[in-house]
Amino acid sequence: MMAMTLLAGAVGTAGAVSPQPDSNAGAVMAVFKYNFAAQFLSRIIPFLYNGWFVRQLNADDCAAYALQLPLFINCVLFLSREGFRRACLRNNSGRGDVLSDEEILKVAWMIIPFGLFVTFIGSLFVLRIKKLKLSDPYAKATLIIGFACMLELLAEPLYILSQTKKYYIIRVYTEPTATLLRCLTTYIFIKGHIKVARLSGS
Repeated sequence: MMAMTLLAGAVGTAGAVSPQPDSNAGAVMAVFKYNFAAQFLSRIIPFLYNGWFVRQLNADDCAAYALQLPLFINCVLFLSREGFRRACLRNNSGRGDVLSDEEILKVAWMIIPFGLFVTFIGSLFVLRIKKLKLSDPYAKATLIIGFACMLELLAEPLYILSQTKKYYIIRVYTEPTATLLRCLTTYIFIKGHIKVARLSGS
């Protein structure tokens, strides 16, 4: 009789625990869905923008503008935010010293002044190494790209907070919005500059 009772209790316990893998699998799929959507939008927006951008260039400027400027963007963004991302996202490492939202934001907001410093140094380096004047088209494009990178970095504290708190749906909005804002800013400035150049050339 006691054996039957223990067996019934074991079956009941197994039945109560069995839905947990399904809930874990659903949580993993939800995280995958949000991360996939954020990554897809963050990659497709620059891809479409770069496709338009290359069409506006002639053969001589294609290598300089289509290869060197995207490299400049990646370097500025990587140096400005990657270290802060790694430090803040390792906060929930399982130890007891988990930081609060306010403490995370105290670190994350430093990306903005540090990104401004990196953008200034990077732009100055490009202007010096190429011996450009501010009136040169490449110099103007470099400054426009730097300004657009700063706009993208404004969303970084919210991105870090959403990742640490596992608010993955916020990433779907913030990261593509920041990327779109950078591309639109670059598009508006460069499109206007192309129009001015064509009018002055004619």
